[in-house]
Amino acid sequence: MAALNRLSQRIRENFHETTRDISLLAGGAGSSTAVYFDASDDKISEISKLLDSRQERERLEGMKRIIAGMSKGRDMEPFFAQVVKNVVAPSIEIRKLVYIYLLRFASTNSDLLLLSVNTFQKDLSDPSPLIRSMSLRVLTSIRVPVIQGIVMLGLKKLVTDRNPWVRKTVAGGLAKVYEMDHSSLPQLIALLQTLLSSPSPLTLGASLTAFSEMCPDRLDLLHPYYRHICRLVVDADEWGQVVALNVLTRYARVMLEKPDMAGAVRPSTKLPKEKMMGDEEEDDDEFEGLDVDLAMFLDCIRPLFQSRNAAVVLATAMAYYHLAPAGHDVIGQELIVLPLLRLASTNLSIVGGEEIASLTWETLAIIVEERPWLFSLHQTCFYLHESDTSMVKSAKLRAMVALLSSENAKVFMREFRHYTLTSNENISSQAVQAIGHCVRTQPEVSSMSLSILMRLLKSRRDSLVAQSVIVLKSVILAQTSISDPQLLVGRLVKQLDGITNPAARASVFWLAGQYSASDVSPSMGLGWEGMTSWAPDVLRKGIKGFILESSIAKLQILTLATKLLVLSPSTPQLTSMSQYLFQLARFDKDYDVRDRSRFLYSLLKGVFVHSSPSLTESDEETTGVVLRREQVKVVVLGQRTVKVEINKDQSGEYDVGSLSSLAKKKLVGYENIPDWTDEPTDSSLRDSERDKEPESEKPIMSIPSLSPSPSPIPMLNNSTSSTQKSILTPVESPAPGSLNQKNEFRDLDAFLNSETESEEETEEETTSEEEVIHPVRAPPRKDIIPEYETSEEEDE
Repeated sequence: MAALNRLSQRIRENFHETTRDISLLAGGAGSSTAVYFDASDDKISEISKLLDSRQERERLEGMKRIIAGMSKGRDMEPFFAQVVKNVVAPSIEIRKLVYIYLLRFASTNSDLLLLSVNTFQKDLSDPSPLIRSMSLRVLTSIRVPVIQGIVMLGLKKLVTDRNPWVRKTVAGGLAKVYEMDHSSLPQLIALLQTLLSSPSPLTLGASLTAFSEMCPDRLDLLHPYYRHICRLVVDADEWGQVVALNVLTRYARVMLEKPDMAGAVRPSTKLPKEKMMGDEEEDDDEFEGLDVDLAMFLDCIRPLFQSRNAAVVLATAMAYYHLAPAGHDVIGQELIVLPLLRLASTNLSIVGGEEIASLTWETLAIIVEERPWLFSLHQTCFYLHESDTSMVKSAKLRAMVALLSSENAKVFMREFRHYTLTSNENISSQAVQAIGHCVRTQPEVSSMSLSILMRLLKSRRDSLVAQSVIVLKSVILAQTSISDPQLLVGRLVKQLDGITNPAARASVFWLAGQYSASDVSPSMGLGWEGMTSWAPDVLRKGIKGFILESSIAKLQILTLATKLLVLSPSTPQLTSMSQYLFQLARFDKDYDVRDRSRFLYSLLKGVFVHSSPSLTESDEETTGVVLRREQVKVVVLGQRTVKVEINKDQSGEYDVGSLSSLAKKKLVGYENIPDWTDEPTDSSLRDSERDKEPESEKPIMSIPSLSPSPSPIPMLNNSTSSTQKSILTPVESPAPGSLNQKNEFRDLDAFLNSETESEEETEEETTSEEEVIHPVRAPPRKDIIPEYETSEEEDE
């Protein structure tokens, strides 16, 4: 029985080995790969045995299990020594997986990797570009200063590799070497310049990333490569385009001449006379007045507005925002409007959609606050929606306030009134502030705005009432077109009992004291002279609930009593109430309230001496200056000028569109965009050999082939005429600028049609040539080769 069991087990093992690479085990097509992701302890313990096996298939399976375990977060570092031994495996599949493993753990096991440095050097000459690049990545990941010379030799060897992916790896290795040894910068710069001259766009992003990490201030190194980079940026990878746009934007601000209409300059609405008359030569002078290199850069990156990558679109928009002139037909600032609005409307259900929308709307809000005329035709895009996040709603409200004008004031006012009903307290408070901004800046809707604010005082939401009071205070202090601010304050103090917010109550007490003066004797109330009828009642309510008030409200109640004493010092009831109030405040638990009480009481010494001398007789004699009533009145009742800003962005010190502007603090890697230079560099510095093409080659490269495909014998006669036509073609061309046929074709159909027409013309020319040139008839074949005579006779 035991022998039978051993036999059945051996059969199962053999069957498993023979069907390992095909999906015959119960599970279908994916069962052969599912076994690698089995991270149980039994499977992990088998990995060491598989790596030490002599069979190549078992070692490959062991490496697959290790890579699968790494993808699931398992700690595979204990197998490092066994994996390193397989770096010399003849199988390229095993070596690929070994390099993937070594790239993950090279930084923490540099000592063991030193044993295989010779193997890595040998792999630098491997026929496979993947092995060459991965071996170089492992070499640059070994953070040991001893082998930096070997690493430099590897970089110099592969910097001119024919494969662009290998050169991209070299660019990534430059920054690693510079991080280990800053003294090697001169040698690394020489290698970097070689990479920047590479004709492949695949290496562009990595090369400029290395430039930004090693020498971001050496923008002069980019002089001979500037135009080359401008041409390649459209074909580079997406994240490489972002890096290139940032670097070239900084370069343009430091090295190129600033356009006249660049920045926050509103363009003129009048069209030039040539445009109104439809001048045909408009295209020739479309970049007149601009730096040629700046116009080239902006024109080359214009297609990137259609990129599928949000970062590329935003970086392109920021390049136009910082560099482009306003009002230009081809490369104006207006080009950023539609791409940014399209990007802002990103579907929130996709991965990262909410973050993209939030960052874009925040960027739009900052741009609108600085240059509102760009979005004057797209005001409806900034209306709030229920699906918007709080951050998006806040940014839209800021943009709407910046877009506010006399034309859209009524429409925006209705929108703001609706937004006050939202359940989000921050958004409703911001909407109330926007209504107050309408009162201050738009006189035609001020009465409607004030009525909305007064109605909001009766709201059941404390936060809305508090914000309305604060906004009304700012409106009154702004000294706008309000005819009688004292009447408005009187209506406001009547709502004091329903106001519970500490800041709002403090604002009411301050306004009551500031606007309580009156020259008319009151016919109602207590009849205190020099003040309105409602002022004594406000003071009475403040003193009655003084103990329960907040500290900020207590300070304003003390200020209210001081102002009323200055206005009516001879009123006994007011003096008694104020004396009681100062005694309460003198022993308050808040030291700010105690200090304010002593300060104001000392300030009123001169008022008490003339009105109630008995109050000062009991006090100790104090030294110092005693102010008269008129002087105290100027101190406590002086006019205040208030400058109100509606939620202005606090990240103005950071560049628009940067993550630091969104986080409101400087993040790692942030660099400010430099200001425009006053001394632009000469354009000849950006000339290079690749831009200079021999004149003799240009006509030949631009014309199509004129020789038809003649028979072998007439070819000798047609070669002369073909050569003459090739030489005469440039003379017959209408203008030198038309030699480059690339600009003549707007689409593929036009290009194909032109080829068809050129072929037809070529056939016509060939036909005419055949009419003029007498063809040479060959002699009979039997006269040339005797064997043909025999065959012909046999055929006959």
